Amino acid sequence: MLTITHTPTEGTIIDGTSKGDGTAPILKTAGWKWGRSITAWYIPHSRDRAPHLARIEHTAAALRAAGYDVETDIDITLRDGTDAHHDRNERLTDRAAALAAKAERKATAADAAHARHDHACAALPEGGEPIKVGHHSERRHRRALDRAHTTARAAIEADAAARSAAESARIAARSTDHRYTPAVIHRRIERQSAELRSIERHLTKYRAAGHTAETSNHMHQLELNKAELERDIEYWTAVRAEQDATDGPKLYSRADLCPGCFVNCSGTWHKVIRVNAKSVTVATAYSWTDRLPYDKIADARAEDAHTPIRPGQ
Repeated sequence: MLTITHTPTEGTIIDGTSKGDGTAPILKTAGWKWGRSITAWYIPHSRDRAPHLARIEHTAAALRAAGYDVETDIDITLRDGTDAHHDRNERLTDRAAALAAKAERKATAADAAHARHDHACAALPEGGEPIKVGHHSERRHRRALDRAHTTARAAIEADAAARSAAESARIAARSTDHRYTPAVIHRRIERQSAELRSIERHLTKYRAAGHTAETSNHMHQLELNKAELERDIEYWTAVRAEQDATDGPKLYSRADLCPGCFVNCSGTWHKVIRVNAKSVTVATAYSWTDRLPYDKIADARAEDAHTPIRPGQ
């Protein structure tokens, strides 16, 4: 018996599978992944999210068609936003630590690979002496060259692996801080609010047509997604309010800037022509102007182009 379960803390997983039982191709096709740490198949990014009912039902139907007995146990409740995001931050911290350890191992392996290459090069005749064909040293010389070439390739590959691991560790280390920057939170709230409005429009149409969550699976999914978005918007709005109310990081606003000052966006400075409700109009090198949203402004200077302007001050 295979059991597909969904809980807020564990996400969507399937129990009862075993290696070589034939379920892997079906689950891979349906978008499931194998979790080595949990030794089970799971739907990615399903923890503390609304269950993806259509994918679950599609997977169950495909498995039943292949001759497997499948049951489902779906918990549609959502945890409090603070608890959900706290746990996610802990997972991100653990992942960053694991990637940092991996990067250190890869760097050590790269150093060892270079040491082996140096040792192999030391065995070559000095001065780049050519191979003496027919001489008793020919075979030894060719073996030494082969070792030097092999260790050189291994060192290059080890360097690439170390750089890749170091970059992954660097990105993971700043992922949590990045998620909580005011600009990122602002854009997230804007995006989620737009998604919520779209869902509400669709639900209004379904209700007008006489559908309910009990009669329409799609409407049921929309209501679950709506509850998830409302929870997340409430959480992130509270985070932004706390940032604005304390000495935490803040966004630039209309009150901070004025025509004639300078703003920095993506490393480029622009002169402000007009200050609007949600953006500033800036001059360009051409005959037209551009608009920069406040959440894209990383820094600002007064009209003298030197005096810093701090948001909220």
